Amino acid sequence: MLNSSMLARCPTCRNTFSTDHAGRQNCPVCGKPLVVPEPAAPTAEVLSGGPGEPPPPAGTPWERRAELGFVNGWMQTVQQALFEPARLFASARLDRASAQVGFAVLTASVFGGIGQVLGLLFRGQSQAFVDRLLAQQEMPDGIRQMLHSTQRMSTPGMTLLGLLLFPLVNFVLAYLNAGVTHGFALLLGQSRRGFSATFAACAYAWAPLVLLAVPGCGAPVAIVWLIVLTGIGLKECHGIKPAGAASAVLAPYVLLCCLGCLGGGVLVSTLRNMMQGMPQ
Repeated sequence: MLNSSMLARCPTCRNTFSTDHAGRQNCPVCGKPLVVPEPAAPTAEVLSGGPGEPPPPAGTPWERRAELGFVNGWMQTVQQALFEPARLFASARLDRASAQVGFAVLTASVFGGIGQVLGLLFRGQSQAFVDRLLAQQEMPDGIRQMLHSTQRMSTPGMTLLGLLLFPLVNFVLAYLNAGVTHGFALLLGQSRRGFSATFAACAYAWAPLVLLAVPGCGAPVAIVWLIVLTGIGLKECHGIKPAGAASAVLAPYVLLCCLGCLGGGVLVSTLRNMMQGMPQ
């Protein structure tokens, strides 16, 4: 049974009439019995949403790694993310979350691990610098304890433990980052295509984490680049304006900065009161 009417032609009287169902029936003009065939199956154009709807994205190189090769797919994805981000995010599929989180976890874990190992090689130089700082008598106790804690964490055993936990930690961080970003996108009315679009943008924005392999300056540069790429990704994946994408990306960091300033102010005030209460 059809929900809309269709045209049929009687083979006897050759008259055309409208009917709301297929199968055996009588011609309303001559009364002769006839059989109205079922309508033809929808064409590929109809199934894809009609002539006005764009075809689905082809997928990023990483999502097509079965045909491109694992390493080649990853390398092309990183290259596009760093130098052709609009092209990459426009080609991302919104039904490939498992592949996208795999790209993020793989990139952050491998290159973060390389950075940890290289950091051990330069541990002697950094250790001498920390020792010179600890030798200063006027250093506050809080900073001294923090440096001691850093020394205890910078051991081969702790580095190995970090390498083993990297994939799990990065997996959690990938979803946490996307969840927070999507929450602010919802609050600001910048989520047109759901969480899957936000997750694709956030996952491929982790491509600059290859810079984690560079000890020292690699991490801050990678984080700034990641934030920029997340904004571009939201714009392309959700189809929103640049200002809306930027506001959704920067809002969590602005809130975190405000909370940090507030906490720092409370801490400074507390320390000042404690020092005023100490005997001279």
